[in-house]
Amino acid sequence: MSALRRARQLQPGSVVRWDRLERDAFSAHPEVLAGPKAGSSGPPKPREWLLLAPLGLLAAVVAGAPIWGYVAIAADGSRFATAAPDSDPSVTIAVAGSFYACALVVVLSHIVIWLRNGRPKARMDLGYVGITAVLGAMTTLSVWRRGTAGGVETWDRWIIPVVLATVVSGVHALVLLVIRLRHQASSALSLEASDDLDARTARAAELDDAEQATIRADLDAAIADLEQRGIITAAVAERARGVDLGALALTMRTRIRV
Repeated sequence: MSALRRARQLQPGSVVRWDRLERDAFSAHPEVLAGPKAGSSGPPKPREWLLLAPLGLLAAVVAGAPIWGYVAIAADGSRFATAAPDSDPSVTIAVAGSFYACALVVVLSHIVIWLRNGRPKARMDLGYVGITAVLGAMTTLSVWRRGTAGGVETWDRWIIPVVLATVVSGVHALVLLVIRLRHQASSALSLEASDDLDARTARAAELDDAEQATIRADLDAAIADLEQRGIITAAVAERARGVDLGALALTMRTRIRV
């Protein structure tokens, strides 16, 4: 079914399902409107568990590095103290510094991915760097206190990765927060829907010119039919014609009753 054919089935007062119109227009290329690719189905095989288990453990350790680093060093007598008060500061400081070196690698990886993708969207990015910045600041203070109080000669070296992870995370968190707030102020789409829109328009742009022209002509004909029969207003029709290929449903908020 084409978009025009579906449009002709609608009557005045009907709910216009822009997602269905768009899906019909892209019926020859459904992959353009497809969501994220699903992973492999079925439970992992026994041999796969042997590989996934240690990788999962490693991922948990690396992802939780800011927390583990703070847990290792926090013994300053505060209500958040976690390490034993009589623990060897030379050991706990080294452990904390090592964990924050891992955290720094993770944060830098996030930044590289962000730069490659053009703009950040995942909530995990902001959450992770925010936690790293807050716990990093607390860990920095604990390393300084325990290092100077315990006479640890290497504390000033182990504090370097902690400070770097804290500063880089803080700056990146601030940038992510500003972008998120600007997006919320300027767009009705959520960050996740905006990601989906970007992916759809990018896939639509990869089609050859003839295919794009065919899809555009079908959508324009459907919109013109709806406008001529009074199912949508001229303003709605103009807005629908102006959106990029692949962005119709998300831009028009899926459905609208006129």
